[in-house]
Amino acid sequence: MSYVIVVVGAGGKSTLIENLANKFAAEDKKVCITTTTHIFKHNDRENVSYCGTDEGEKLSYPGTEKFSRLCDSYDVVLVEADGSRHFPIKIPASYEPVIPSNVSEIFVVMGLHAIGRPISEVCQRFPDLDDNTLVNASIIDDIAQAHYVKPLSEKFPSVAINYVRNDFIAGKNLSGKHVALVLMASGSSKRFGDENKLLHKINGRELFRYGLDALLTAKEILKSHEINAKIFMTGGNISGYNDVEIIDNPDRLEGIAGSIRHGTEAAMKNNCDAVLFLAGDQPNFPAEDIARLVREFLCSGKSYGCAFSNHPANPGIFAASVYPELLSLTGDKGALRIIKQHPQQTHYYVVKPEKLLDIDTLADIDNF
Repeated sequence: MSYVIVVVGAGGKSTLIENLANKFAAEDKKVCITTTTHIFKHNDRENVSYCGTDEGEKLSYPGTEKFSRLCDSYDVVLVEADGSRHFPIKIPASYEPVIPSNVSEIFVVMGLHAIGRPISEVCQRFPDLDDNTLVNASIIDDIAQAHYVKPLSEKFPSVAINYVRNDFIAGKNLSGKHVALVLMASGSSKRFGDENKLLHKINGRELFRYGLDALLTAKEILKSHEINAKIFMTGGNISGYNDVEIIDNPDRLEGIAGSIRHGTEAAMKNNCDAVLFLAGDQPNFPAEDIARLVREFLCSGKSYGCAFSNHPANPGIFAASVYPELLSLTGDKGALRIIKQHPQQTHYYVVKPEKLLDIDTLADIDNF
């Protein structure tokens, strides 16, 4: 009979499961990774298999009979038993987590990268806390103990329960890292009417300046973390911005892919470790979040990253290793299509949906 390890919580479950799988596989044990909810599909490797019901890019619960057979066939079964929609921390619903009765050990994971952000933005469910409460380590520990460790200890009194505070940023040296921050500002504004929407003034400022100023402030924040950022803007003719390099985009009529290709080329010429793209019509994404997205992405070791609120969204950020994919883009579809092809290699930065507002029409300004 297998040793069944269940992982619940948020903010690092999949990484912990992969680390445990590698550890047991190195001991020459046969390992199965499965779920009672959903997991991204991966290719099997030596001593490690992924099992579940195929649902496209994900696997779901394999069913009672097959799960029982897995427990008879493998030395170790690792079960992801909780969904969190990329939130760093979580308060479970009444029906969560979904833990098999033959569990041998439970790991409760919470992501410390939620610290310093509003609870409403980083916690899946927060009924007893004010929306604007800034998360600290004590709040995370209290959530883990009250909503996971204590009730699970009562339900499974003979099962070992381990609380893991996942901090993938701690100890990472980002000194000397170089990042390109690109404002995409050469679109055709077809849905806005005859006017160039990026030059349309909102509260006395041209639309594009909101994003550009956010990138400039993010650059200063990143400098305090010893990360060097260089700012580019595709298209436009501006004054008063000494720290911004304008990139000519002769392919502006093609669509957004031209901006991405030329921005990527600029990142390559400047030997940047990553390139971030912010849409010029996206005025609500704060500098603090841009800087945190960059830092988290660089520490994650992932190749792709983006903002997330029910779906992947701009800004997107990409490691130098995938620049060729960006250079291959054509037409009016952006780099998010690449991210959607690699969900398991993507770092998702969860934000409130209002931060993702983009101005496509005059009516959208009413939501600003």
